[in-house]
Amino acid sequence: MSRRHRERIRPGHALGPALSLALAALLWGCAAFGPTDNPIARKLTWFSYLNGDDLRVSCGKEGADRFRMVFNADYNRHVRTYDIIGAPVESGGGAKIEARVIEATDLARLNPLDPLSAARGRTATLQLNPGQFASFIGRLRESGAFEPPPDGLRLPSNGIYWLINGCRGGQWFFSAHPYPSGRFTDARFLEPLQLLDATGIPLPTLPDPDDAPRSLPSAHEQAEGGGVFFEIQVADRGLVGPTATFGDWLPSGALADLLNR
Repeated sequence: MSRRHRERIRPGHALGPALSLALAALLWGCAAFGPTDNPIARKLTWFSYLNGDDLRVSCGKEGADRFRMVFNADYNRHVRTYDIIGAPVESGGGAKIEARVIEATDLARLNPLDPLSAARGRTATLQLNPGQFASFIGRLRESGAFEPPPDGLRLPSNGIYWLINGCRGGQWFFSAHPYPSGRFTDARFLEPLQLLDATGIPLPTLPDPDDAPRSLPSAHEQAEGGGVFFEIQVADRGLVGPTATFGDWLPSGALADLLNR
């Protein structure tokens, strides 16, 4: 029996409603193959990226470890991603961290020759030597990153959480660390990760635990504020529901009407 999710999308005015819907209908749920600078492609492949589909396919086939860490502090305001690519032992070991920070569109950074530039985010890479990589893996282990998350956990897009997945020693893992919770506050990887983050953009200030969003805003609030809203449910192996093209993800609104015709 399949379980379904809903994603509420307000079509972007930049492309026009018709083109936005047509593009979404063609690319809805497309598989992700790593981080992307294109903000439109990023939205359309986000579930697959969160689920680590590209890492899962190659897990056990490649010798090097690969991890993905995603920090969501309201999808429409601040998202950080870290793709950590281990190097084979025969080539010296260590790893490369690809960091990306995507914040609310800053019109002051808008490039007239690239209208989408303000939503592409800032990226940076950093090389870790074998010792640094081993130390960081130890911090992940101490944080429970290699342990499964609470089954059935639901995370709203306006909430705050870490999702961590990847391939370690040929074995797939998936974990979630929502705020507020002990899994979040006890995370031992936050301090070293900030030291290894070369983007220069600090983590956002967290709200008081009692003020942290735990569910999606009302339909009225969504319509007033605009943006993209969705909820994901996680299990020990990843997101509940397929993430491949035209899988069981259930959109709503105009896009759902178009796909159901």
